[in-house]
This record gives sequence, C-alpha cells and structure tokens, in this order.
Amino acid sequence: MDKHMRDLRDLREVIADLKLIKDAVSKSDSIISFMDAEGAVRGILLAGGLLIAAFSAVFHYLLEQYGAFAAIPVNIRAVLFVLIGLAWTGIGYIKARNFLHGARKISADITLYKLMEEIYTTRVLALLLPNIATIILVIIFLGNRGFDLYIIPSLAVLLGLLTVSMSNLFFMKEIFFTGVWLAATGLLTLFIAETINPLATLGITFAAGFILTSLLLYLGSPLKRGRSDEQ
Repeated sequence: MDKHMRDLRDLREVIADLKLIKDAVSKSDSIISFMDAEGAVRGILLAGGLLIAAFSAVFHYLLEQYGAFAAIPVNIRAVLFVLIGLAWTGIGYIKARNFLHGARKISADITLYKLMEEIYTTRVLALLLPNIATIILVIIFLGNRGFDLYIIPSLAVLLGLLTVSMSNLFFMKEIFFTGVWLAATGLLTLFIAETINPLATLGITFAAGFILTSLLLYLGSPLKRGRSDEQ
C-alpha cells in the first residue's frame, strides 16, 4: 500500500514537472516557430519581388522619357503612387491571412490580435524597435546631407542584418537567405553607388533577393530541409 502511494505521489510530481516545462516552453517560444512559415512567406516574397522589379522598370522608363522625376506629369505620378499603395496593402493583407491560416492549424481558435501578440513579444520588440529607429535616422541623415545614392544600399544592409536576426529569433531559415542577400548586395552596391542607377540597385538588392528566396522555397531548397531537420 505504501509503495502504491509513493508511486502515485511520484507520478503526480512528474505530471506537475511536465506541466511546468510545457508552460515555460509556451511562454518562451512563439507560435511562428511551429508554423509552416515556408508556405506563408514564399508567395509574399515572390509577389513583393516582382512588384519591386515592375515598379522600378516603370520609373526607369519614365525617367528616361522625362529626364527627371519632377518632370513626370502629376497625374502619372499620382496613379503610380496609388498603385504602389494598393499593391503593398494587398500584400499586407495576404501576409496576415497566410500567417493566420498557418496559426489556426496549430490553434484553431486563435485570432489575428492574439497572433500579433504571439509574434511581437517583448523580446521581439526589443530587437525590432531600435533597429527600425536606426534605419529611419540613417535615411533622414543621408537625405538631409544629399547622399541620396546611398539610401537604398544602406537600407538593404540594415534591413538584411535585421532580417538575419529575426530569422534566428523565430528559427525561420526561410528568410535567413533573404537577410544575407540584402546585406551582401547592399554592401556591394554601397561601394559602387555612384556608378549604378538607384533603381538598378533596388532591383539587385530587394527584388532579386525576394524572388530568389521565393524560388528556392518553391523548389524545395535546403532552407526547408534544414527547418525540417531541426524539428
């Protein structure tokens, strides 16, 4: 009888310990770590890359035709900016929908608000906010000093480093390549900024980076296999 009671007590202690471990894991790990992030981001990256490439080509054509941005007719500029706004709003909506769909495969009753809470934790915001503030300040500084040619390369480097950090934080190998590409091509174009068109820089850094990452994910690259092996 005493042995049975001891065994029962030990079992209860083990169950309690397991519950504590489960609670600790749920508090320390974001739900995104358990999602199919590949399926959520590959279409977004492809669409984003193609849109950047398309709008860069359109602006390049217009600049060739009119000679300067200010010389482009106001109505054409207005239409383009509206299209850009609609395009990025659409991508934002699709991104939110994709991540919510993936999260609901893990927790069926999760809402978009709860998902945002799961992703943007104190730890994530502590990394995100200072980096975003730095990026904004760098852009303002370069713009005020007349170094417009260096804005896109600098933006690519800083966002690339931030993306690498975020990929490690969320264990998302899917976007690690994007971060490395942005940082590497940003550094390269930073040193040749005076000899290359800024729109070409935009294409080399962001458009190419997004499209290549997307294609790697669609083709079943080592990015996906590396994530599967970790899990």
